[in-house]
Amino acid sequence: MKAHARSTRFARLKTIFGLVAGLVLAKVLVSMVVEYVNYCPPNFDSAFLIGREDSFFGVYAPAFYVHIVVSPAAFLIGAYLMVSGKRKMHGPWHRRLGKVQLALVVALVVPSGIVMACWAFSGPIAGVGFALQAILTGVTVIMAAKYAMQRKFVEHQRYATYCFLLLVSPLLFRIASGVLIVTGNETLVAYQLNAWLCWIVPLAIYEVRRRRKKDRAAKQVAAEKPAQEMLA
Repeated sequence: MKAHARSTRFARLKTIFGLVAGLVLAKVLVSMVVEYVNYCPPNFDSAFLIGREDSFFGVYAPAFYVHIVVSPAAFLIGAYLMVSGKRKMHGPWHRRLGKVQLALVVALVVPSGIVMACWAFSGPIAGVGFALQAILTGVTVIMAAKYAMQRKFVEHQRYATYCFLLLVSPLLFRIASGVLIVTGNETLVAYQLNAWLCWIVPLAIYEVRRRRKKDRAAKQVAAEKPAQEMLA
């Protein structure tokens, strides 16, 4: 009974945490979209565009506009795909939007992200971090689609989760940047670290949890095997 009660409390806390995290991410996304009024036409006194006059030309400008339009759409589609994956009633829409997600990420999000990374405000250290994040987003969405077509749904879910976490990372970057500003710790080094940690940390946490869950499942199977053999 005690174990069941603990399990129930943990499930409730997990649900509450998920709802709070979702609300925080939604608020950050809305705040980012609201700032778009400063981008058309570009206001170089606004937070994101300060000091970018010299880079806002040639291929950077169209890449910037493509990225700020398509990335929120890719995030929202990714959120729906994560929620709908195990619900049969959403199956047709899950497959359709999965194809849309693949096209958006590979054709638009990744190339525009790489272009923007080449002109990262804090230099090549952050730029490489942003570029690698964009490339991995493309790789993971392709792998998720590959395993879905092969009907290897465990691996599909794994890579789909990787992709979603990479799509969430710009929002986590914004949250971390806000914390750094509020606490007075906003520095060039902190910005560069944030460019890497905003996607490495979520991936690492997910991978550790996934491996622990896999190990627990393997131990449970091993523990149940002798009992099954005795019954046989």
